[in-house]
Amino acid sequence: MSKSDGLTLVPEASALETWVTDYLDEKRAAGCSRKTLAVYADLLREVLLPYCRRAGLTEPAELTARRLNALSAGLLDGSGTRSGRPLSKASVASYARTINAFLGWLAKQGEAQGARMQKPKLPERVIETLSREDIRALEDAASTERDKLIIRILADTGVRLDELLGLKADSVRLEPGRKWYLKVLGKGDKERMVPIVPGLANRIDRYAKRTRKDSPSDLLFLGSRRSARSGEYEPLTESGTEQMIRELGLDVLQRRVYPHLFRHSFVTEQLRRGMQPTLVAKIVGHTSLAMIDQVYQHLTVTDAHEALMRSLMGDGQRSSG
Repeated sequence: MSKSDGLTLVPEASALETWVTDYLDEKRAAGCSRKTLAVYADLLREVLLPYCRRAGLTEPAELTARRLNALSAGLLDGSGTRSGRPLSKASVASYARTINAFLGWLAKQGEAQGARMQKPKLPERVIETLSREDIRALEDAASTERDKLIIRILADTGVRLDELLGLKADSVRLEPGRKWYLKVLGKGDKERMVPIVPGLANRIDRYAKRTRKDSPSDLLFLGSRRSARSGEYEPLTESGTEQMIRELGLDVLQRRVYPHLFRHSFVTEQLRRGMQPTLVAKIVGHTSLAMIDQVYQHLTVTDAHEALMRSLMGDGQRSSG
């Protein structure tokens, strides 16, 4: 069936297409970030719905395990991709997580059978990290106080790149008990307070007051040159920060370094020191322990032993005193 607007015939949306729109609207209303929402929209509208149209599926109840397995298989062998090229297992697993979240939502609405898209089995991945010596060498080699601070904040807080670039000149907070924090705006526009040492708080404050360029922007980190378009020092971009860190990594460590690697390294270091995973998750802004568990997988039994011994020896020292 089609509806006529007097000039053209507009195809009616299938029930599945309508449910995708409703799902995205609900995510948007719940405060989902634009970047995350764009990923959801792209996968559902450019991967799931085209497959459903080819397979003649129009209702959520038609998304059976057999149909979803066919979708997964087509992405893996290339028969179900627009380019005709197969996707990696990691990519298909990522697609499956998003599509399964949508399917779970449909099930809650009473519109689906509860089937799930099969995720390919991935080989166990060892996540590389930066040592404290690596971080110190990168900071020492950075040519400006701005770049040195970027390295240090990423290393000592585990914040995401967009969170770092969203810091403002007044983001440092002193709370009761002489405790210093960075006020960070995270995913879903959720604010959190990230603990920092007094020395870093003082460095950020000095930079904001003395070194930071004059600009109408209240963001902490600005570009090093005036924009040809506006004539102002504009906020530092993600690509500019990534390039700076990449070049430092190649020059100093002869290896690929990227902003998120500091986050992996921070989580790993805190877990190795025996910090509770729930506290680590709170500091880095995870709403569940799932991501922490993924990072924790590459820690060894030796790390667990050392953390336990530190705890037991500490208890013993306190009791003997």
